[in-house]
Amino acid sequence: MIAAVLLGLALPILETARRGLGHWSVNFTTMFEDYAAGIALLVAAAGTWRKASWAPAWMVVSWSGISFMMLISTVSQVEKQVRGELEPHSLVVLAVKLLLLLASTHALLRALRAETPRPAPAQGEGTSAR
Repeated sequence: MIAAVLLGLALPILETARRGLGHWSVNFTTMFEDYAAGIALLVAAAGTWRKASWAPAWMVVSWSGISFMMLISTVSQVEKQVRGELEPHSLVVLAVKLLLLLASTHALLRALRAETPRPAPAQGEGTSAR
């Protein structure tokens, strides 16, 4: 839940710091996806905190989407680096994207483990035979 809150706030803040609020009028989709991802994580965190029945599934869905979003964004950034299409602080942007990709993938795996039902032990397992 803490990771969801941290990344839920970080995604829109980092994108706004990188591009500025004026970028909404230049490329709405680029800005919107980070804000929507942040909101999705904050909703999942709030649901988890309130112990809502839908929250674990929403957490998995949110982390899945964000992990995929960060994968595509990171690969695109690497491609820009290779092509020489550099932006200001290009390597810093790439490093932050890699960290966000690792964090979101790790959080996704944790959310999936939390959601995976554990099979009940078979009858007779765990007891000693006499």
